Amino acid sequence: MALPSNACVLCPHGSDETLFHFLLQCPFAQECWIKLGLFPDLQQDPFSITASFKTQLQVQFFMEIIIIMCWCIWMTRNDFIFKGVQPHIQGALSRFTEIFTLVKHRVKEVWHQPMSEWLHQTL
Repeated sequence: MALPSNACVLCPHGSDETLFHFLLQCPFAQECWIKLGLFPDLQQDPFSITASFKTQLQVQFFMEIIIIMCWCIWMTRNDFIFKGVQPHIQGALSRFTEIFTLVKHRVKEVWHQPMSEWLHQTL
């Protein structure tokens, strides 16, 4: 059975692929966030969830973490659609680690050590 064209390709339920669903509600996305120690309250709007992530992370580079994980979820989706690569949480986390490590080289010097420690403690 083919999924409707607007179905979330990472979701086993075939839910509509809205941006909110895709990045926060989808079980795949939720698992990615949980692996980072972040727990979105899906009753809130996306801006409140982002503020909640900031509070949960308690680091100055919280936005880098959020953006990189969103990007990794997006790239996992694209790899599935365009390359036929089956989505795996570990693959998304590996990509997150790789990109986060690269970003670490372009941030303020004072963030290098905290970012390394956060990554080591989290993943």
